[in-house]
Amino acid sequence: MIYTAALLGAGVCEVLGVVFLNQMAKSQNIKKIALFMLVAVTFGISLSLLSFAMNILPMSVAYSIWTGIGAVGAVGVGVIFNKEKIGIKKAAYLFLIVFSLIMLKLI
Repeated sequence: MIYTAALLGAGVCEVLGVVFLNQMAKSQNIKKIALFMLVAVTFGISLSLLSFAMNILPMSVAYSIWTGIGAVGAVGVGVIFNKEKIGIKKAAYLFLIVFSLIMLKLI
């Protein structure tokens, strides 16, 4: 259970890193440096938690879930911060990613 929670935390930290990276691209000067530090810290924590989760969970499943959380989260960041649209195709492909992750965990 703790390993699954670590994997979910790793995915959340990856998405937070993408949020800070998105904000860093739009900022300047000292704010850009501070956001760079946050990006480095969140991605570092994400990789550390992923490494911890892979002590028990198979690497193929853990990495796939981590990547899927990041992919779906990056789309969410784009929708929230960049006003991207979610069409039928994008929603269908996101569903396929989530469905695939669930199936990988089950087998």
